[in-house]
Amino acid sequence: MRLTVYTDYTLRVMMFLAIRHRTGELSRIDDIAQAYNISRSHLTKIVHELGHSGLVDTVRGRSGGMQLAKPPSAITIGEIVRLAEKDFAVVACHDPDSPDICTIQPACNLQRTLRRAMEAFMRELDALTLAQAITAPVAAASLLGIPAMSKISGPRSRKAGTPD
Repeated sequence: MRLTVYTDYTLRVMMFLAIRHRTGELSRIDDIAQAYNISRSHLTKIVHELGHSGLVDTVRGRSGGMQLAKPPSAITIGEIVRLAEKDFAVVACHDPDSPDICTIQPACNLQRTLRRAMEAFMRELDALTLAQAITAPVAAASLLGIPAMSKISGPRSRKAGTPD
């Protein structure tokens, strides 16, 4: 199985935001595009979808940006992948809308085995949180060019004293 570039970039955006989460600072699309050396236009659609999904809070305007809507420990990689990936059919016979139906499908066990493999794959992704995906946040921040991480009062949209 190979995830799409869209999913790859979605995971990168979420990891960037997870690293910045402790600072409470908003991130901009341009910051993320520059950190990963990827196109800003690719990220615009992703950020829009993440905002609509409720995983990311966005703030419009000159001093706007985005941040995670909940702590990285409350978001699973499986949740992110399900949002980004639109098709989990490993082969054509997994897609009920596919006109390409295999002649031996009624006698084939491969379809069931591949479905179980996909379910196992997603179970593994569901077991890993966004926080756990980043083993060394300070090193990751440095690699991405994010200024030294220091804890402040918390994300802007959260009330003081709210745990992260």
